[in-house]
Amino acid sequence: MVKNWLLFCVVALALNACGWQLRGSSGVVTFDRLHISAKNPDSGVVRNLERQLEASGVTLVDEARDADYSLVIVNEHSSNRAATISSSARISERSLTESVVFQVLDASGKQIYPRTRASVERVYEYDENNILATDDEARLLKKEMHDDLARQIYNRLRQLRGQPPVNAPAS
Repeated sequence: MVKNWLLFCVVALALNACGWQLRGSSGVVTFDRLHISAKNPDSGVVRNLERQLEASGVTLVDEARDADYSLVIVNEHSSNRAATISSSARISERSLTESVVFQVLDASGKQIYPRTRASVERVYEYDENNILATDDEARLLKKEMHDDLARQIYNRLRQLRGQPPVNAPAS
């Protein structure tokens, strides 16, 4: 019994020391209002991010001047390529890549977080004899990838409070 308790404590301390956390227990952002600017405000990444922010109590505002910070989604990019070719010269796996370039500005328009790329890549089995199932798998992977990108951006937004602008000297 003592050995089990000691093992549990060691594992808990090790997980805590490496920064591991359960998904969804990553804390909340420390600001109240955010403006999101994107070329495609209906993209999966933007919609997922808006849901996460609203669940954390952040109010999304329409005008940058009314926000504590502005998240600018500069670019979203998707690619789909052959990842593996079989011995019969047919595609056996495909690779999906989703990426987002973003930056964060403060209320005065100064850059707080420089242009940053968040990206996710997934590989899935491609079956030319079952195109419908393969397409369904690709759609499901893209949705999961959008969730992951939104989570990456959200985690970076959590770190904003108290950061000086990028071009300002640190005090």
